[in-house]
Amino acid sequence: MVASVDMRSRPELAPGGIGLTAAGLFGLLSWKVLKHRTWRQDFRLWWALPRYGEKTKTSAMWFGHLGKEWAVLPVAAALAGKLWNDDRTAAAVTVAVAASGAVAASHIFDVALPKRSPPPGRRAPFTPSYPSGHALHSTAFLLTSAYVLSREKLVDSRRIGGVALVLSAALGVDRLIHDRHWTTDVIAGWLAAVAIAGSATAGYEVAMRRSASRGHKGLPAYAPRVRKRPGNT
Repeated sequence: MVASVDMRSRPELAPGGIGLTAAGLFGLLSWKVLKHRTWRQDFRLWWALPRYGEKTKTSAMWFGHLGKEWAVLPVAAALAGKLWNDDRTAAAVTVAVAASGAVAASHIFDVALPKRSPPPGRRAPFTPSYPSGHALHSTAFLLTSAYVLSREKLVDSRRIGGVALVLSAALGVDRLIHDRHWTTDVIAGWLAAVAIAGSATAGYEVAMRRSASRGHKGLPAYAPRVRKRPGNT
């Protein structure tokens, strides 16, 4: 008989399982793209999607910049620094690893994954478009940050989760409306981001559980820590 696993005692299993599933789906989608089995669906969706008008294109372009690595990394560094300063080491490392890992993965994918030309609106036919770096960078950072901030009891989990999901979706769809990526590019970016966020947050849960077992027996892994001021006993 196989012993059942208590999810409450092993909280890393949920994000780890989600990340592993996303990684598998990303691999499957990449294989289909390599075999050119998605071009019909991509073209149909490309044809059906609306486009930004001239009046909204400029403001929408600024919004799209939020998904670039030079926008994500400084924000991630600032958040990680604040968490580190507040003695929330595991949370700080998790945010930093997820953001930097997503950017590194994006560059690796540009070299290692199948090449295909982006939609005509990008006007750069030799630039790799799979997967979408915007979707990958922003989603990995947003999901990881929302998770650790809620687990650290710094924000309401429903609110921060909703904001993270809406922004991740909007930044991905923005790439489609801007005619910069095919639909499968954006979906692949989301899947890769979930895989990275799932792995990072699973690592966070393991670190917190081990920390609690070593020095804070009886406290939950997400129990807030209070820094003692000089002179206090």
